[in-house]
Amino acid sequence: MARTIEEIQQQMLDEKALQTDLSALNSTSNTAIYKLWIYIQAVIIYYFEVLQDAFKAEVQSIIDNNQYGTRQWWYDTTKAFQYGDLLSFINNVYKYPVVDVTKQIIKYCSITDNGNSIQVKVAKQLIDEPVQLTEDELNGVVDYLQDVRPAGTKVTVQSLSADLVKLNLNVFYNANVGLPNVKINVEAAITNYLTNIQFDGVFYINKLIDAIQAVQGVVDGQVEVLEAAAKGYGDSYVTFTNSFASKSGYFKIDPDFPLSTQINYLT
Repeated sequence: MARTIEEIQQQMLDEKALQTDLSALNSTSNTAIYKLWIYIQAVIIYYFEVLQDAFKAEVQSIIDNNQYGTRQWWYDTTKAFQYGDLLSFINNVYKYPVVDVTKQIIKYCSITDNGNSIQVKVAKQLIDEPVQLTEDELNGVVDYLQDVRPAGTKVTVQSLSADLVKLNLNVFYNANVGLPNVKINVEAAITNYLTNIQFDGVFYINKLIDAIQAVQGVVDGQVEVLEAAAKGYGDSYVTFTNSFASKSGYFKIDPDFPLSTQINYLT
């Protein structure tokens, strides 16, 4: 960081005081010739340091924003995809001539780096929830990433329908709260938990139980998981007692097993 002009002046005066052959330069006048020269040199040094700082910041910005081929680069580049637009070769780089955020349909993305191959999971958004890309949209993402990828890197892209979750629970509640309210709030808590799992994240039974037990009227420590099962696209249901990693990147309750029929409310 650049020093102030005053700091540079003082450093020069301190150095002068150490030089015995300059002891004759002892005028107290602010207009003394030697003080004017010190001021002029201090101003020159100050602006030079300011330019150095600006250059350093510019270089660092270029470095920070051009980590070509890193996971962050893949993430940012994938999110920058513009459906319906073609890339142009500008300054030796494939890019969009005009950035149009209204065409950037990728709202959810995860990157898995497997050495010389990259796996990309993507989803768009509909009513604040992730949804699968259409075949044409997915093909557009694939072609786009093939154009911008580092040479020699293999990239695969997938966009799947949500992993389905099937639950069977016993929830004990305080009857003073009223069953209708408890039902509404418990189902909302489960849905909110699933919605807020980080994209390409993990479903944890303990966190599900915590979300249910936070509902007013649910008796503390009285949530029993009789069954928890999930399946990714094209798979069969797998029961789990601790956690389940998503295949598509996101979860939703299987409409064939709605929460309204899968939760037993007990007093």
